[in-house]
Amino acid sequence: MYAYALFLGFPKEIIMDAIHDVFYKVHVNKVSFEKIRNPKFYLFCSLKNRLIDICRKKRDYLELTENSGEMGKSAPFTLHVTIEDEMIRTEDLEEIAQKVEKILNSLTNRQKEIIYHRYINEYSYEEIAELMQISVPACRNLHSKSMAKLKVIFNPALSSVRQIIFFI
Repeated sequence: MYAYALFLGFPKEIIMDAIHDVFYKVHVNKVSFEKIRNPKFYLFCSLKNRLIDICRKKRDYLELTENSGEMGKSAPFTLHVTIEDEMIRTEDLEEIAQKVEKILNSLTNRQKEIIYHRYINEYSYEEIAELMQISVPACRNLHSKSMAKLKVIFNPALSSVRQIIFFI
């Protein structure tokens, strides 16, 4: 749960408080995990909701202090974006887009389609198999081969010679 919250970008102190709050709520409310279909999902959703609630309360507090008295006249942090910064950002985004396009162009149309459905549309293997009119094992196999090919292309230094020969 801690790693998940870190991935979401919350500060460590807030994460620890939120995890404590979630388990405290489970204990106090005597939540029965037997009635919950997926306890892990329940805990992760509870943690995410608690983190969002904490951040909303802090934001409301900041808005109140910014609008009141002398202390609220200046924001605690200001950022000045220059045209040069914007140009660098645009160039970086274009470079990333070109790299992604180059990598994806190395895949077949079916491989691109399965990657799109799995990661952009977030479909299950069963849904993708039905959509692509293939069996679920074939869908899993195609996904696995697509990901292996992407790994080889994305970072050939990490892949073994055997994987490279497999795709040639």
